[in-house]
Formats: sequence, structure tokens, C-alpha cells
Amino acid sequence: MDARYYVTLEKFLKSGDKAVVYNHGGNFVAVVEFVGNHYFSEEDLGWTKGKRRFLFPYRINLRIIRESKNPPHISYSTEETENKAKWSRPNFIDNVVFIADKGKTWNQYLQVSIIRITEEDFNTISTAITES
Repeated sequence: MDARYYVTLEKFLKSGDKAVVYNHGGNFVAVVEFVGNHYFSEEDLGWTKGKRRFLFPYRINLRIIRESKNPPHISYSTEETENKAKWSRPNFIDNVVFIADKGKTWNQYLQVSIIRITEEDFNTISTAITES
């Protein structure tokens, strides 16, 4: 992570915490557990932001608990027509509470970040990853 997440790492993330991993493209791909303390490293990971090299120097090790071969996919499920909602594309997004916006801007909840979700949502996603 970059410096914007330092306080979150310092105050709220600890070894043994579990997380679900979402990748760009609408998939929840894994369940992981954080191992050890976060640390700072300037070792190049080969990542870029745009065309520039980007270090994401605040890091924490993790252990993959479960990885999905057919990850649960999410996308928007609700559209607005003439000021009325239409549930047009039911999908996995409808099973989680933390993404309240089920419309075309749903991904704002999953922008490059680390966020806390309810245990209920964690279990819903974890089960879907296990079953896929």
C-alpha cells in the first residue's frame, strides 16, 4: 500500500486478521490471512501506476487460505429509468451489504484500498469463493 494507508495498517490491521481479495474486473479471488507486522520496503515489485514505477512501500505478508478457480463475479444490478429503479442484472453484488450502491458506480466501494466489511459479508464472499 502507499502512504495513505499507513494509519490503517498501524492502528487497525494485525497478524491473524482475515480478508477477501478483490481484483480489478469484478472478481473476489481469494481469502487470505495477514501474517506478522506491516513493514516498509523500497524493493521494486515491478508494479506501475500509469506508466510510472510505483513501490507501494507499506507491506504486510499474507497467507492464502482459499483461492478461487472460478471467482464470484460482481457488476451493477440496478439501473434507473425515468427516476425509477429497475433491477435489471441480478448477480453476486446483490448478496453483499457493504456495497450499498448496486448501480453503475458500485465499484467506488472497491477502489484501490483496504476496507472493513461485516462478518456476514466476509462469510458470504468466503463461502462463494470456497464453492467456486
